[in-house]
Amino acid sequence: MTTAPIESRKAAKFLFFFFILLAVGTFAWGFFVAEKVRARARQVDGALRSVAWACLCYSQPTSQPTSQQTSLASDHLWPDSDASLIASTGAWSRETIESPGAQWPATREAALAGTVAPANAAEALAIVGVEFSKDPHDCPHITALGNPSGLDTLEVVNAWLTEYAKAQFSRSLPAPIQK
Repeated sequence: MTTAPIESRKAAKFLFFFFILLAVGTFAWGFFVAEKVRARARQVDGALRSVAWACLCYSQPTSQPTSQQTSLASDHLWPDSDASLIASTGAWSRETIESPGAQWPATREAALAGTVAPANAAEALAIVGVEFSKDPHDCPHITALGNPSGLDTLEVVNAWLTEYAKAQFSRSLPAPIQK
């Protein structure tokens, strides 16, 4: 009868160390999974910001499509497809844009905000999605395609495009007739 308490202590010690080992293992696994998600979110944020920057650069007067393209495409303030955004190499490599007192970034560095941009537009568009409009004045809508991103990156980049579209639309309105 004296052996029963010793065996129950051994079992208790085994269970204690087993649960400690299980807790440490779960913590380590969770830590590495969270780090992978954070790394992916940084990559997606860089792609979101760089695609938004490319759309802003595309809509600048010097980066409009050439006259060789159709008149419908040349009326587009925004890119109308992934192909037109990829083909516009100036939109991807431009460093500054016109933005006097605007709510969108004036430089590529400010747009990226410390994130790393993908090497080219095709690589960025493989990570994030862009919904283009048929209306030449409607800005594209950028999505993360279900990928993790920063807490407000999607809202920020889509706000840049919306504010820029509002500013361009207000400039294109005819001046009121004065009597």
